[in-house]
Amino acid sequence: MFQSLVWNDNISLNNVDRFQKSIKGLLYTNLNGLILNLENVSYMNECALGIIADSIEEAKEMNKELVIINNTATIRTIFELVRFYSIVRVFPYERDARNYLEDLYSSARKKVV
Repeated sequence: MFQSLVWNDNISLNNVDRFQKSIKGLLYTNLNGLILNLENVSYMNECALGIIADSIEEAKEMNKELVIINNTATIRTIFELVRFYSIVRVFPYERDARNYLEDLYSSARKKVV
């Protein structure tokens, strides 16, 4: 029901292309609930923010939900500065994200029936 991507490195010009390919791989799974784990990321450049924002929109167009978990203090600050919290749900723990996604997709199934 869910697919997770754990990113274990800061995101800079050196690896932003690899990050983008990984995010695209996450989007094109056959699952609706997508979790991006940023537990080990303490820096990301503006390109990475753009990739995440574009991926959130693309996920919505595909009737999927992309959420983020385990932000470090630095990433939380970056997200606050660019008002990222207005476009993506962020959770401190994976269990919180999974509960949210389970609730979201179980209620969506109920509406269809």
